[in-house]
Amino acid sequence: MSQVREIKCPKCGKWTLWAGDIDDRCLYCDSFLESRRFSREVEKKIRGEVQKENDYFFIKPTDGPFKRLCKKTLGVLRWWVIGLQIAFFVFVTIIIVLISLIPG
Repeated sequence: MSQVREIKCPKCGKWTLWAGDIDDRCLYCDSFLESRRFSREVEKKIRGEVQKENDYFFIKPTDGPFKRLCKKTLGVLRWWVIGLQIAFFVFVTIIIVLISLIPG
């Protein structure tokens, strides 16, 4: 449950209800109560979408069925390789720690 409070509108200066959400607006002048926070969140969302579209394995609506299948398969394969690399480094680290604990 979100708690509703009152906040003074930065544009018109009247007290209005505020639930703490990014897109809350003034009841009187309809301006954003936290315009900087709202614009930062929108920019972050757009930046994330652009970065995702710049990925080589991003599936475009114009891609054919074979190309979609290849991109999905290579995307999954990429994450498996990353996971295997992490598992390998953890394994090697554990082996090194165990060898260092053996007195000798």
